[in-house]
Amino acid sequence: MVHLPTRLGADVLVESLAVQGIAHMFGCCHESMLPVRHVLNHHPGLSYIEMKHEQAAVHAADGYARASGKLGVAIIGAGVTNGITGITTALSDSIPLLAIIGRPSPEEHLYAPDLDMLSLCTPVTKYHLQVSKINDIPSTIQRAYEIALDGRPGPVTVEIPTHLLHQETAEAYPMQKAVLPKPKNIRRKSLEAAITTIENAKKPVLFIGGGVIHSGASEWVREVATQSQIPVVSSLMGIGAFDKTNPLYLGMVGMHGTYAANKAVHQCDVLICVGVRFSDRVTGKISGFSPKSKKIHVDIDAAEINKNIHVDIPIVGDATQFFRSLAGRLRYPLVREHTKDWVAEVTKWQRTVPRFDTSTSRLKPQNVIRLLSALTEEDAIVVTDVGQHQIWTAHHYTFTKPRTFLTSGGLGTMGYGLPAAIGAAVASPGKKVICISGDGSFQMNVQEMMTAVAYKLPIKIAVLNNGYLGMVRQWQELFYQKRYSAVKITSPHFAKLAEAYGAIGYAVDSEEEAEDIIKKALKHDGPVLLDFNIAEEENVYPIVPPGQSNEQAILSH
Repeated sequence: MVHLPTRLGADVLVESLAVQGIAHMFGCCHESMLPVRHVLNHHPGLSYIEMKHEQAAVHAADGYARASGKLGVAIIGAGVTNGITGITTALSDSIPLLAIIGRPSPEEHLYAPDLDMLSLCTPVTKYHLQVSKINDIPSTIQRAYEIALDGRPGPVTVEIPTHLLHQETAEAYPMQKAVLPKPKNIRRKSLEAAITTIENAKKPVLFIGGGVIHSGASEWVREVATQSQIPVVSSLMGIGAFDKTNPLYLGMVGMHGTYAANKAVHQCDVLICVGVRFSDRVTGKISGFSPKSKKIHVDIDAAEINKNIHVDIPIVGDATQFFRSLAGRLRYPLVREHTKDWVAEVTKWQRTVPRFDTSTSRLKPQNVIRLLSALTEEDAIVVTDVGQHQIWTAHHYTFTKPRTFLTSGGLGTMGYGLPAAIGAAVASPGKKVICISGDGSFQMNVQEMMTAVAYKLPIKIAVLNNGYLGMVRQWQELFYQKRYSAVKITSPHFAKLAEAYGAIGYAVDSEEEAEDIIKKALKHDGPVLLDFNIAEEENVYPIVPPGQSNEQAILSH
């Protein structure tokens, strides 16, 4: 009789993760999860990044997933309440994520054993799974992997009683690698209707969102748009799916969309919407959104069809499958003949956003972003926090490839940038990773500077420092008669703070020195923080007032 070596439940958990091809994990380990951390530290095929906070650990796994297209994994132990913001961020943007949480045993009375994790996690996840026995661990991890990545991606939480991690076992448990089903075929009748509608359109617009990037459909989008000469607009989450330098790209649509993008969507006769969910930041006033168009909506999630906007041709299916079908069947010469006048018109409309050359500021945030864009490679990964700097980056950085712009879109999570940049750096060794933040957002997870230093991650952090919670201040200026309240903030000397953490820090006060210092930072192998002292009351334009239609955008001061 062969006696198998004794293992712990923690060994079974880590082996189950390794079988699924998971190579990197992030965590903030409670002492009850120490058996898992011990096993990870001695596993040859897995790397584990210890973060300083559970929210940051989940954001790091999120950034890893967005940059790589793979499942991001966070081990957050009993700190699930701290991790909820990160999990909800992933749900809002359809990011494949696995969060492993430990349910304290009754004897661990100091650690909230009565916390109802099922009720806590269910509303903010794609699915919540619970483990009750060691032999359930492999199949549960396999199922979590499949759920997180199948169809519309999303976060899955796996709840494991912590006493199981300490429990010994000599049994061998079957471990199978997850197999994701192929997307279901698009209904032939719906596809035929879409093709006929596109071929007969005189003023079509292709509207692409984050679903195009999740699907890996970017190359097919470029082929279809270029060959058929259909103008392209994107949501915030769709930036990078279509090359910004292509003349057919009109910009981002919605509250902060370009004049060209919003006008084209308003005037088009056919709007082809793929991988979008029609959030209020995109549509503005619902009744005023693209009122003249016949709408085609393609989404992997049937629940999104007709949820916010009524569409004429609903198509439940994968974005790649849809565009591949178009590429094989659309009569490009016919479409180009119909759209040539429309393309000639829309490509003359203003796609750039206003810049204040008369500003008294020595350092303009728009120019900082443009400098960063000019001095980094095309495949550099840019991660932002949320606020004015996020929109300036969306407008002024030239994104040409998918998975190079990572930001919190649906939830708008401040504090997302730095930990997500850590995840992106782990996912993409050798690539430049730029974290663009504001002085408000950056301070929400500033402790992760220590993580970047400890793991020698080459992240370059650009803080646009204006002394305000900028976007909130802008709303108070424009819509509340400049009655400022709780938006003026104070900050440490960020360059010196970076040095205190063991990183390099630079303070930049003028455009004359900005270029040289950015070049110097990009040459350094480790983390560098650049503190850009920008104008206090610089605004983001265009901006659509809340409750108004997109054609009512405020274009300048």
